[in-house]
Amino acid sequence: MKENPAEQIIRDRLEPGQLSVEGFLGNDKRPIADIIAADTGVVEAAELTVKQLGEFLEKLHVTADGGWEGRVPMYDGKISVRSDETLGQIPCPFACGTSCHKAVITVKNADGENLLIFTPLAAHLISTHGFFEGKGSPCRIEPKELIKLFHHCTGE
Repeated sequence: MKENPAEQIIRDRLEPGQLSVEGFLGNDKRPIADIIAADTGVVEAAELTVKQLGEFLEKLHVTADGGWEGRVPMYDGKISVRSDETLGQIPCPFACGTSCHKAVITVKNADGENLLIFTPLAAHLISTHGFFEGKGSPCRIEPKELIKLFHHCTGE
């Protein structure tokens, strides 16, 4: 599917150097709509919505923020979360008017193994735009991995 001019503006904002050094697409050359459709298909096959997964990430983020850069246990100790903050905000590349503070949230299991690393912007991109980032992007969240974590934590 060919991108329309409005999608090209978004693609330009997702490329390296516009809003982030590494960008949001990795080596994924597919149209943005195709990237979103493929990932949304994975989520819907699991009988979930991108909004549910984005809200789950946001809950992890808010809890981690409350820990003041310390580990915070969640879900009866199944996981712990930590937020490491940096100064500043980053605007949504979809130009929806949202800006997120810059932070890295780390989710670990009870054994201390990293399960997921994400940013507050990722929670917004998934929940609002259904965008998990392009294949090869260093900050891409694989939908199947996020679904697995969601089920592990919530039991749903």
